[in-house]
This record gives sequence, C-alpha cells and structure tokens, in this order.
Amino acid sequence: CSVRRRTLKINYCKAKSHVREKRRDAALFRRKEHQMNEFAERIERDFPVRRKEKEKVDFRTWLVYTLKELGYSPKLESGTSALSAGGNVTNVVVGDIEKAKIVLAAHYDTGVREVLPPLICPTRPATYMLYEALMPLLALAVSFLISFGVTFALNMPNMTLPLFLLLLVVGLFYPKYGKSEMNNKNANTSGVIALLEVAKALTPRYRGEVCFLFLDGGTQGSKGAKRLIHAHPELKKKSVVVLDCVGEGDELLILPGKTSRWNDKLLDTILEQFSNSEKKTCFLKTDGLVHYPSDNRAFTGGTVICACKKVKGFGRCILPRKATGIDEENLSLLCDGLCKLVMYYNPQNT
Repeated sequence: CSVRRRTLKINYCKAKSHVREKRRDAALFRRKEHQMNEFAERIERDFPVRRKEKEKVDFRTWLVYTLKELGYSPKLESGTSALSAGGNVTNVVVGDIEKAKIVLAAHYDTGVREVLPPLICPTRPATYMLYEALMPLLALAVSFLISFGVTFALNMPNMTLPLFLLLLVVGLFYPKYGKSEMNNKNANTSGVIALLEVAKALTPRYRGEVCFLFLDGGTQGSKGAKRLIHAHPELKKKSVVVLDCVGEGDELLILPGKTSRWNDKLLDTILEQFSNSEKKTCFLKTDGLVHYPSDNRAFTGGTVICACKKVKGFGRCILPRKATGIDEENLSLLCDGLCKLVMYYNPQNT
C-alpha cells in the first residue's frame, strides 16, 4: 500500500509539473504572439491608409523611429522616378545595398479603392489578365450608357460623343483622385510587418549582410523600386525578395523571376530553410507561367513571396479587400525562413 501511495504521489507530481510546463509554454506563446502583433496594432491604429503625402510622411516618421529603436540606421531616399512621369517617391533604405548579400523589400504605400474587388491569380496569368480587362470594358460601357441616356433625354444626339469622351477622361483621373482603399491589412501592411519582424529577430552578427527596402509607389507601377534601381545600379545584380500580400492564406507561395529561376544557390537555400507547419505550407514554384503584379517585376533578380488560398475554378488566389486580419502563423513562418535565408545564403560560395 505504501509503495502504491508513493507511486500515485510521484505520478501526481509529474502530472502537476506537466500542467505547469504547459501553462508556462502557453504564457510564452501568448507573450510572443503579443510581440508579433505589436507592429500590426500600431500601423492599423495610426496608419491604416498611406496614400496621400501627409499619410506617408506620418508613417515614415514612425517607421524610421521604430527602426532606430531596433538598432538600425535607416535612410530616406527621395526623388522623381526616372521611368515614370509625375510625382515624387521616398523609399526607406536600411543597410548597405552594395555590401548586402541579399535584399528584402516590401512597398508601404496603399492605393485607390478599385471599382471591382482586386483579384490576383499568380499561377493563372490569363485569368488575372481577363479580370483586369473587365475594368476598362466596364468604364466604356458605363460612359456610353450615361452619355447616351443623358443626350437622349435632352434630345441632343450631337452631344453623345463629346460627353462619352469627357466621361472617359474623367475616369482616367480616378486612380489619382479617387477614394482611398481602407482595408490594407493584406496589401501591403502584412509585408511591412514581416520585414519589421525579420529586422527585429536578426542578431547584430547578420544585420550587415542584409538590406531592407521599404518602397514607395508600389501601387503606382513600382515607381519607388524603379527610382531606387536608377540610383543604385548594383541592385540589378542582387537577389531581391519582395513580400506582398502575405497576411492571409494557407500557402506561402514563393515565385522566383526569370533570372532567379537559374540561381541555384538561392533556390537551394530557400528549399532548405523554409519549413511547413501543421496548417501552412511553403511552396517554391519554379516551373510554368506565373505573373505577380508587384515590385518584384522591377528587379532583375526579383523573387516574390505571397500567401494564397485555393479557390475552385481560379486556382491559387489572393483577395486583398476581403482580408480580415494578418495571420500570425504566416508571419512566424516567414520570419523564421527569411532569417535563416539571410544567415545561410551565400552567393559567393562556390
């Protein structure tokens, strides 16, 4: 009986210890989750829209301060895009572009609220192009119907064509003067947060081996990226990993560009260092026709990482406007994989 009591007591102590360990692990996880949410909460609260110049200035002020608090020395690089007419862009550069062995980038600006909900199909370019073509067709149809209806009601058929052309011209100015998109959690607050998490996680030993680019003009034909390439031609020789729409989706899709597909060292390092979780997968796609409309297209050695959901009939899809939050598991997988990529990628290694 005494042996049995001692055995029961030992088992009870083990069980109690196990419960304490589980509670401690849960507390650590909650604390880590809170830290991961720190940047998201601040940006969503104070800088949810970053389209107008004042909105961008306010965000950049906070971003520079935050990066300095993390131990970095960020620089602002401004100027008119050499390859796009109109407007100034201001990029935030962290690190030495020339000395960095890899570059991580994300655009921080937000765009206009599109009439049709934005849809991106990275692995089905034809579907994406057809969907994008709906907007100009819709503009033509609406302009014609309005002009025809007004002139018909006023019995002024000679004014149909002038009114039609006037409405089209007004439509051309919508991207510049239209209403701002308010839901920018996925596009591209998620990419900015992922970069900040990587910057925070890296130890001083590896910080000199990476350059972070927070790009302006990503929603305006990659003006900021083009401006930066014009100012730093060495970027054409660098491997640049662009993060865009990584906040929601069950699959982190890694799409190397035409040049990056032949960079075996980069692809091997990505395969070795990025891992899956129970619910999420990281998929490196190096074959087939792909198209992702982001800053990765501006860089010769560009690779883009996005988060997708599989939708029947559309394949892998991203619906930025429907995003309800930023998935912490996505951020965790990205942060871990990108930190290891910075640590182990060596383009000079032969």
